[in-house]
Amino acid sequence: MTTIKDIAKLADVSSATVSRVMNASGYVSEETRNKVEQAVKALKYTPNRNAQYLRKGATKNLGIISTQFNDTAIARINPFIELAHESGYTSTLFITNQDRKRELEAFDMLKSKQLDGILLIYRANEWDILEEYAHYGPVVTLHNIESETIHSVFIDHYNGYMKTLNYLWDKGYRNILNVYSTSYGLNTKRRIQAYEDFCQKHQLSPHPAKPFIGILRTEDAEKVVNWFHETTDKPDAIVAHSDTIAAVMVSKLKTLGYEIPKDVAVVGFDNLEISSLMNITTIDYAIDEQGKNACRLLLNQLNDETAPLYPLSFKLIERQTT
Repeated sequence: MTTIKDIAKLADVSSATVSRVMNASGYVSEETRNKVEQAVKALKYTPNRNAQYLRKGATKNLGIISTQFNDTAIARINPFIELAHESGYTSTLFITNQDRKRELEAFDMLKSKQLDGILLIYRANEWDILEEYAHYGPVVTLHNIESETIHSVFIDHYNGYMKTLNYLWDKGYRNILNVYSTSYGLNTKRRIQAYEDFCQKHQLSPHPAKPFIGILRTEDAEKVVNWFHETTDKPDAIVAHSDTIAAVMVSKLKTLGYEIPKDVAVVGFDNLEISSLMNITTIDYAIDEQGKNACRLLLNQLNDETAPLYPLSFKLIERQTT
C-alpha cells in the first residue's frame, strides 16, 4: 500500500510537505505542488478516509435508516438530504427490510465514527437497544418516543386522526373503518386511541383494531377491500394511515364497481403527490418540515447550534373521495 512517505520520496520533498498539499493547508510553491501531484498520480495513491475521519473527528456524513423505502419515507428523506447538502453534509441511506441485524450494523457505523449522526425513520429493534448507540453520536427519529438520549421530531397523530374523524362525522358518515400501520408504533396507538374516544363520544360501535393493523403493502390493502366487499355491514368511510394505502384501496374499490364517495368515502394521510393525482381527501401534517427538522436537530447537536425548528400542524385537504 502506497504511503505518504512513498510520495515524499518520489517527489523528493518531506512528508510534511505532502501532507500540506493533500490537505490544502499551508503554503507550498506551485512547482512543489506539481511534483507532489505527479507523484500521487504515478503511485495511484488513495487516501485512507477512515484514518482521516478519525483524525478530524467528523465524517460530514449522516445516516438515514428505514425498514422500508415507501412514498412516505421518501417524502421525509428528500428534504432531509437537501438541508444536509446545503450544510456541507452527505447522506447515506440504509434500507433494512425489517432485519434487526442489518439495522444494528448501520448503527455500528455511528459507533465506529463512520457516521456523524443518524435519522431513524422506521425501526426494527427495540428502543432500549438503539438508545445505547446515542452515546456515540446524535440520533433523531420521527417516531413518537420519550427518551433522554434519542431526540424526536413528531406531530401527535391523535390530533390528526381526531380531525379526520370529526370531519367525516360532520359530513354525515357514521360507520367509519380505520386502517393502521405497525402494531408497535406509538403513532398507531395514538390513532387507535383517537378512534376509540371518538366512538365513545358519539356512542358508536368501533371496528376492532387488530384485523386492520399492519396494513403496509399493496396486498394488505387489497385484503381489506376484499373484506369490505364480502361483509354485510359495510363501513361508509375508510381512513387509511397513508396516501399510498388509500390510493390502493380507491383503485381496488373502483375495480370492484364501487362509486367513491357514493358507496364509501376514503381518506388518506400524508398529502403526497399521489393523493393529489387521484383526488383523494387527505391530512397534510407538514411532512417536508418533519424531514428538515430532523436534519436541523442533528446539525444543532453536531455544530453546537440552536437554529429554530419549522412549525408543524395538521391541515385537512378535501378532495373528491369524501
